[in-house]
Amino acid sequence: MQVQQGSCFKHLNSLVLLTILVTCLYLYCAPLKAQQKTAFDEQWLTTQLHTAHEKSIQDPGQAIEFVALLLVEHTSRLTVLQRTRLQLNLAENYLLNGEITKSIELEQQIAKQLNSLSSDALISYYLVKSDIYNFTGQTEKSLAVLMTAKELVEQLDNDKLKSDVYGALANFYVYNHDDIRALDYFYKSYVIIKRSGSLLDLAYIESTMAKSYEYLFDYNKAIEVQTKALDYFLKHDLAFDSLVSYFHLAKVYLKMGRSQEAIASSQKLLTLSKKLANEKLVYYGYIILAEAYLLEQDMAQASHYLSLSNQYFDRLEDVVTIANHFYTQAGIELALNLPEQATITLTKAQQLSKQIPIENSITSLLKLTRLLTQLAVQQQDYQQAYLHQQDLIALNAQHYNKVRELSRSRYQVQFDTKQVEIERQLLEKDKELSEFALQEIKQQQALQKTIMLSVLLLFLLLLIFSWRQYRLKRKFSVLANTDVLTGVANRRKIIEFAQLQWQQLKKDDHNFCLIAFDLDHFKNINDDFGHPAGDLVLQAITNTSLRAIRENDILGRIGGEEFLVVLNNTTLAEATEIAYRIKTEIEKERIISDGNEIKVTASFGVAQKQAQLGSFKDLFKKADKALYAAKDHGRNRVEIDE
Repeated sequence: MQVQQGSCFKHLNSLVLLTILVTCLYLYCAPLKAQQKTAFDEQWLTTQLHTAHEKSIQDPGQAIEFVALLLVEHTSRLTVLQRTRLQLNLAENYLLNGEITKSIELEQQIAKQLNSLSSDALISYYLVKSDIYNFTGQTEKSLAVLMTAKELVEQLDNDKLKSDVYGALANFYVYNHDDIRALDYFYKSYVIIKRSGSLLDLAYIESTMAKSYEYLFDYNKAIEVQTKALDYFLKHDLAFDSLVSYFHLAKVYLKMGRSQEAIASSQKLLTLSKKLANEKLVYYGYIILAEAYLLEQDMAQASHYLSLSNQYFDRLEDVVTIANHFYTQAGIELALNLPEQATITLTKAQQLSKQIPIENSITSLLKLTRLLTQLAVQQQDYQQAYLHQQDLIALNAQHYNKVRELSRSRYQVQFDTKQVEIERQLLEKDKELSEFALQEIKQQQALQKTIMLSVLLLFLLLLIFSWRQYRLKRKFSVLANTDVLTGVANRRKIIEFAQLQWQQLKKDDHNFCLIAFDLDHFKNINDDFGHPAGDLVLQAITNTSLRAIRENDILGRIGGEEFLVVLNNTTLAEATEIAYRIKTEIEKERIISDGNEIKVTASFGVAQKQAQLGSFKDLFKKADKALYAAKDHGRNRVEIDE
């Protein structure tokens, strides 16, 4: 019994030892198996990211579907780093596809895992983050993130990533109108790409440079460079990149007024976008066609393509794009003589224009003001049309200054780009040339540069002289017709306008009246409170009077404190009522200057066109006579010369 018991314990001990041995072996092998699985997954991930890149070249939409499916199917097998890298790739493609909101959502998820990212992946994240900031108008934050990426990438031995960062910086400065810095980073990116021999990347940088020429108003150069990039994309069957090039060509043709070429490019854009199922660019194709046919005055086609673009309107996120949509819609509505609808559309556009970044605001405001002027003319509100026209003149002056500065930059860009090409050729021939020959070529370059700089300086001097002449001409025109202090018509302009109205109305029975009024004791205001206070009073009374008169009435300043109101189609009773209204509003006006309240009153003379009056001068004398009667009878009253 003892022998059997000992045997049992012996077998039990052997079983325990075997169990312990198997457990230890499992614990030892399991990590190795896990490591092998992770290594396999890393290789798999590299392959899948390469596939996603190839799909993105053809169509970012395909890459989005591919990567999104990977994240769903392999969630349990991916490490945090691997999942984050896939999300980063997905965010990049969302940006390429114009889906900003989805890219922002992914970026917020990625931001929680930054500590797990490699340096390469972190730089890619910074590029995505910068693009998001730029799209949402946060330019300072965008630049700060790009500079962080630049500092990091310059510590790495990764030319492809360096080229991407320099290209992103170039794009940033192009869109923010700093062409010199943009050129510097384009050059850095260009040198790296040329060294790598990637013709595809060269085509990409040419396409981007074409956009910079567009912003510099060098449309012919933009077309030349964009067409060169497009030829490469078409030759290699790169549908998405071809589509983007057609889009930018259509925009440039439209800006040049070449509507038929814009239509042709847009039609090709639509053909490709439908093939790729890219709804974002389908919209741009339709809206450009609507603008082109509006330019052609083909309202049926313009309305048709506007209607098609409206199907995609709710998906727009960019404020500038939405505002431009309203401008096109309003232009079509005005061409179709639909002022009520155009008013609603332009009201929406005005609200949006306040959100447009300052660098884009002049061009947008020019479009808006032109349309508002057309609307006022169509509604026969000529006073409002005149005011809009004055705003348009001021905006055109700002726009002219912008074009002048960008023209200067354009010649600098062309010159420096040519220098880059010469330097590239020198580098390629460096092995064949002797040191003496190389030095001689560099001297020739220096001479070329000196000549080009001299020509550029002469051009700038001529441009500055022309600009100053233009400014003087505009200044003299304004001084000739406008009272500088109050902004209303001066004596020459208001009398000229009134005489013209008199000539038109003297042969018919239309009523025509004048109101002449003068501020009471204005000299005392200047003496007691100073001339700045007097100027303030004149400005305040002008604004008060403008509010009191009707839209079609014209106000002008004809003397120091004397004003004249011209009233067409107005009876004597109506003119008298308006005079009393101005008088009442002036009495209510509370003017504060240096803590002092200044009360002002005015005396009024009203006169009406009569058959026995031979000229406008006679009518003006009657109004002036009534004004002096008001002063003689105690001031702050209205007198009528019947």
